[in-house]
Amino acid sequence: MKIGSACVIGYLVVRLWRFEELLLLSLIIAIAFRPMLQWFEKRHLPRWTGVLAAGLILFGLTAVLIGILIPTVGNQGVRFVQDLPRLRDELLQRTPESGPIRRLAEHALSGPAFTNPEPIVKRLVTWGGAALARVTEFFVVLILAIYFVADGGRVYRWLLAFLPDRQCEKVAVAADEITFVVGRYVVGQLFTSALAAVYTLVVLRCLHVPDAGLLAVLAGIFDLLPLIGFFLFIIPATLLALTVSPTAALLVVLLYTLYHLLENYFIVPKVYGNRLRLSTLTVLVACLAAGLAAGVVGVLIVLPLVACYPVVERMWLQPYLRRGTVQEHDRIDAQSS
Repeated sequence: MKIGSACVIGYLVVRLWRFEELLLLSLIIAIAFRPMLQWFEKRHLPRWTGVLAAGLILFGLTAVLIGILIPTVGNQGVRFVQDLPRLRDELLQRTPESGPIRRLAEHALSGPAFTNPEPIVKRLVTWGGAALARVTEFFVVLILAIYFVADGGRVYRWLLAFLPDRQCEKVAVAADEITFVVGRYVVGQLFTSALAAVYTLVVLRCLHVPDAGLLAVLAGIFDLLPLIGFFLFIIPATLLALTVSPTAALLVVLLYTLYHLLENYFIVPKVYGNRLRLSTLTVLVACLAAGLAAGVVGVLIVLPLVACYPVVERMWLQPYLRRGTVQEHDRIDAQSS
């Protein structure tokens, strides 16, 4: 019976892996609203008012995002694909007539998308269907998050009753700290992504780079992907800036690199605080592993989970570690923050 039960549980875990990802993502979003619910409770307001406010914020932000995203990607995205042959000609005109740079540019721009973009335009319809499925999943996440906000506390207390008293005390202490870390991460990530999109739009508009709105949307989306998102954005932005002038392309690289450094070493520490202290190597390894295992959703949820490790280490692993290990880790993290 034990072996059979273990096999059934393992099978369900594998089969429901996608749902488990969405469930965890919705839980992380719901945790970010816990401070707001506590604010309503301290003022003796009905709980439903806090849930209603959370729902209005979630779906209001989603409506604004979709209202910006769909027209931008739909209009500028299709126009960008149709203009690929013209962009190819403009880029080649700005390279030397011969030499290794010319050969490299011709090889990089020799794909079928740059010579006959019509199949790409038709493929956008297929991509639109896939995007619709992702949007549906996103709304499922939002609905689950609202239910977590409304009823998550009761479910948490119900599950907590299974644990011994000593473990209940540890879980209660750890839950407050983990909630703070996860909530700070979610709010901070939304703020930095919006800031990256606005900064990119202003810079590209000032440099007269085409499709600045589309690139700004991409900058905000790619900013959700730590480290990797920078490289995913800088390549198309630089190529489009080259159609204006080499100087514009160089300025795009310099200004966006400057913003990337400013975000990592000034904005992020100020927004996240010293409770989310992760080294660059930790972020890179965690994102690569999560991306390979679970795709983009894995990258989005892995960092708040990794950031909660110090709490788990201090509450449950400390008795099994060498004396002073937790304190040494805290000292190292404080020096790197």
